[in-house]
Amino acid sequence: MSKSPPIPHPEWTDLLKIRDALESQIAGVLTDIHGLNDSKPVVIGRYAAAFSTLLIRLHEAEIESARMKREIELVQAAINSGRELDYELIHATLDAEFAEWQSKLTAEIDDLTHHWGMLETTEFLDAATSRKLRSLFRVLARRLHPDLNPLQSQVHAELWHRVTAAYDHRDFDELDALEILSRDTDATPVPDSMGALRGTLQKLRDQLDRFLISMAKLHQQWPFDQLVVLNDTAATTARQAELNARIITQETTRDQRKQWLNQLLDH
Repeated sequence: MSKSPPIPHPEWTDLLKIRDALESQIAGVLTDIHGLNDSKPVVIGRYAAAFSTLLIRLHEAEIESARMKREIELVQAAINSGRELDYELIHATLDAEFAEWQSKLTAEIDDLTHHWGMLETTEFLDAATSRKLRSLFRVLARRLHPDLNPLQSQVHAELWHRVTAAYDHRDFDELDALEILSRDTDATPVPDSMGALRGTLQKLRDQLDRFLISMAKLHQQWPFDQLVVLNDTAATTARQAELNARIITQETTRDQRKQWLNQLLDH
């Protein structure tokens, strides 16, 4: 007559449930982090659409104003020394001194224009498809992510690389296939003692804390720190008004310097 399996201690059962819940939470946070990084080009595109025209005007005005100030200094220095004005030399000096500024402005224009254009070419997923994608990725992250499976085989490590590539390309057929291929990893090994299980729980809690901190840091970095403004119409309008005010200030300063330069040359 076969013996019945031993009845697990209630605390053991509770700890296993906590372990499963922690692994599920970690997989969810990993999915959020991956999704946030994946959305970076779109966030920059939204930022460019909202502010690029104003930012470019502002930086152009700042360069023009600074260049005008430097031109006044060069003209004044020539007048003070009694030298004849050599405007060819002055313009060559200005071009050399402001070449880096101009290069940075050109790069900024190209970058903002590129990301703005991506909004028109990017295919956005509808809510239901996006939920399906995240759900699939979360299941696979729990099974295959190296932080949750430090003892995984090389085969499973390669499966994880395929998962991330399929996610990035929105390849649902590949993700479905990987979900089937990875089913043998669905059961997490059970620790051999209560002490080992408690140790596993502490490691999982520490992992969860680290990933939550990473997530919080991502939200504080550009461009994700701009989502607070981009997701609030009033805040976006206020930022645009602020940029317009700064443009007016810089253009006014530039025009005043131009008038002063003309007066200097007249005398």
